[in-house]
Amino acid sequence: MTAHTAADGLVNVVSGLGTEKSKRSHNQFSYSALNSWQQLDAAFQSNWLAAQIVEVPADDMTREWRDVKCADADDIRVEEDRLGIPTAVNEALCWARLFGGGGILMLTGQPLDKPLDLNKIRKGDLQRVIVFDRWDMSAMVMNQWNVLAANYLQPEFFTIRGGDQQIHWTHFARFNGARLPLRQRAQLQGWGDSVLRKCLDDIMDLVSAKDGIAELMQEANIDVITRTGLADELASDQDEAITNRYAMFARMKSIVQLALLDGDEKLDRQTLNLSGVAPIIETFMTWISGAADIPVTRLFGTSAKGLNATGEGDMTNYHNSIRSKQTTQLDPGMRTLDEVLVRSALGYWPDDYNYVWNPLKQLDAAQQATARKTQADADIAYIDAGVIQVSQVQRNLQASEAYQFDPDQIDELEELEDANMFKEPVTVEGEATEVEPSQGKAQATALDSATFITAFNDMTAAGIPADTAVAVLTGDAR
Repeated sequence: MTAHTAADGLVNVVSGLGTEKSKRSHNQFSYSALNSWQQLDAAFQSNWLAAQIVEVPADDMTREWRDVKCADADDIRVEEDRLGIPTAVNEALCWARLFGGGGILMLTGQPLDKPLDLNKIRKGDLQRVIVFDRWDMSAMVMNQWNVLAANYLQPEFFTIRGGDQQIHWTHFARFNGARLPLRQRAQLQGWGDSVLRKCLDDIMDLVSAKDGIAELMQEANIDVITRTGLADELASDQDEAITNRYAMFARMKSIVQLALLDGDEKLDRQTLNLSGVAPIIETFMTWISGAADIPVTRLFGTSAKGLNATGEGDMTNYHNSIRSKQTTQLDPGMRTLDEVLVRSALGYWPDDYNYVWNPLKQLDAAQQATARKTQADADIAYIDAGVIQVSQVQRNLQASEAYQFDPDQIDELEELEDANMFKEPVTVEGEATEVEPSQGKAQATALDSATFITAFNDMTAAGIPADTAVAVLTGDAR
């Protein structure tokens, strides 16, 4: 094995610093096994911390789910609920983090050994979805010849463990694990790396430290009895009697909490000092948290340490990390799944289809009220400045599903607002003066903006036509 000198520019030939004589110069990383699924499986099944590292980010990536943006979004949500898509995606993400990959098999009634034809998918064709981990999906023929194909360096066909039917890769929505170089992905049939694998050494160190502390706790308090002439008694073959004597002492102490001693015996309790144990455990916890990219407060459920520490900054960074993972690890598989799911829900692919992941941090009632108040103040300021119109605010409120308005009434209000942007010339001392658009609008709105919006909404809700309401509020009623 060739030693690689670790040089940072500082060399001392006398001490060996920066030369091959330095012990540090022989440090190097080595490749570890990427496919030891048995150890990963055992860790996930037997250790709660390993399960947390796998499941917590997957749960957070799918917890609030997504908001579909298209005209027929409700039909798509119904199809998702029918097929249990959020649950299936969450499970596939767990296997991706545990083993490096997971797949969702989409059963549409088309032959599985043939490429999936998206143009033939009709409403209701997606019958069910089945989740597999990468070790359940055995690769058949690898695509190593077509660089431009979507499955380059990935299998053309899979077989499911326990079966022999060939399934074309287009019937799967794949979710990969941690990023790997291309040459290593080729060795793993196109799958990624296990996230848990990189944390195993740190997990075992923490578990070993915890077990060692548990052993020390058994000896945290030790009773020490000083007995005069003990050595002589042992030399006279009285060891069995002495053993029975103190066995009786231990039983009495545990049953009746009473210690009986001879006159020449002295009892002393020795307590083991464990004051330095907690910082060691906290160091291990911090190290594992960094390896798993999960804050200590989220991974272990502990409160933040330090003066005025709330953990808010850590959780904000964590939410940003989850949003990044949704983009890089979740979206590619979701796009494949949506190609089938949306067509099965609607019978066609809508041109306006899109979706956004809902924010992980949900505001409480007080925070929501504060946010709405801030937005309302901003809208009023923009209206007063002539930047936007009342109809634009209504459209925004309707789009955010905060309030519901009659689209026809919004259209009527928008037409009236556009007509009132320019007023007739105003005569001042016999001279004709043109009124600026913003001025004309301000004149058209005799009331302040907040009062105008409230009054207009109340009048239209009472059944008064929008044009009549505007005329009354602006003083143009005839």
